[in-house]
Amino acid sequence: MSSRALGALQVAVLLVSASYGIGFLFGSGEMALSHGMGGALYGIATAAGMLILAFFARRLWTRGLPIWDLFGERFGAPVQRAVALLSLVWMAGVLAAQIHGGAAVVRLLGLPSPWDHLLMLAFIYVASQLALGVASRLFAVCLLASAAVLGWALFVSGGFDVYRDAVPALARDLSSFDPIQMVTTTVAVTVLVCLGADYHQFVIGARRPASAVLGCVLAGLALLLVACLPPAVVVAMQRTGALDGLADAKQVMPFMLARVAASVGPGAYTVMLATLGLAALGSAAAIVRAMTAALAAVAPRALPSPHRVLPVAALVIGALLAARGQGIIDTMVSVNVVYIASVAVPFVALLGRRGIPASCVPLAMTAGFVAAAVAYLAGWWGWIDARIDAVSLFSGLAASLLAVAVSMIRDRRRLPIVAAPNA
Repeated sequence: MSSRALGALQVAVLLVSASYGIGFLFGSGEMALSHGMGGALYGIATAAGMLILAFFARRLWTRGLPIWDLFGERFGAPVQRAVALLSLVWMAGVLAAQIHGGAAVVRLLGLPSPWDHLLMLAFIYVASQLALGVASRLFAVCLLASAAVLGWALFVSGGFDVYRDAVPALARDLSSFDPIQMVTTTVAVTVLVCLGADYHQFVIGARRPASAVLGCVLAGLALLLVACLPPAVVVAMQRTGALDGLADAKQVMPFMLARVAASVGPGAYTVMLATLGLAALGSAAAIVRAMTAALAAVAPRALPSPHRVLPVAALVIGALLAARGQGIIDTMVSVNVVYIASVAVPFVALLGRRGIPASCVPLAMTAGFVAAAVAYLAGWWGWIDARIDAVSLFSGLAASLLAVAVSMIRDRRRLPIVAAPNA
């Protein structure tokens, strides 16, 4: 974002819009089926991330650079490219979540597996080739329409009492989670908000540093309110028996919203599903564009037709993650932790008052990535049966910290210290 013209309210709206997508909506609903109001965990963790982001928003605004450029400025071009490439990891998880959500809608329209995923992949590819301005407006309208129907669903299901009592219900229903997995999910989502370039762009685009800080605070408070809405509707609908006949937990939000829309008149059921499908399509297409840009930074210059080949490569990565068959939020968290384990320790050092040797950073990133990725793959292959995300996250962070410590001990007498910014 080249100009800095956003007021605090504009920053907040853009941050909330970037957070409230198909992964948020469908994932929270899916989680609510088994954890009740605990399904708000993802949204609350996102809100917490916004409030933490407010603490260093002023420093980000002062630097005015996306995360990979911050690394590049301090540690050189190779590190910059590595961080940009690692961003593919978490973006692939978000893409896989959109594929899950879109495929759930397609199945409700009558197309069985695996054709639902194949059709969704084809549609995403086509959508990623559309003009960005037209596509963004169309898909934003679809997402707003789904939010309006969600509010209507809360009304017709008599769910206002559920939403009103969300806080005590949430405190009770969080006990249904495995404690370690709940902590891992919370850390993964919260920290990714702090590390995500998609959020940083709005902070950097604020008119003044105070606008950036206040925008983050307002976004966090708004997301706290929105976080409880999808699970409240699911809990209310479960109470009335309106979810009887649901075949797949991933389908709960489109199934529920389409049924509510059907009460309006003939054809509204199909229109609502199409609207939700388009919203998922828009979110996925935006992620494919971002992944394509990251791939272009490292792809061979002589690659034929990169504007057609690279989106396919991005879709293949997302499809492989979706094929693992995890829940929507679990899919995002499982790869978020790999990215976080790779860059979190150097990022904290970068923004902190004390610097670290430049030679530490590549080693810390490599150690964190390898440890977290090995644990992730071990879980995929069935070698780790439980708490895979926790093992991946904390082993990666430990490896990254250990690499920094070893490197600093080894090089403290002969390598210059890279000072942290004073801003």
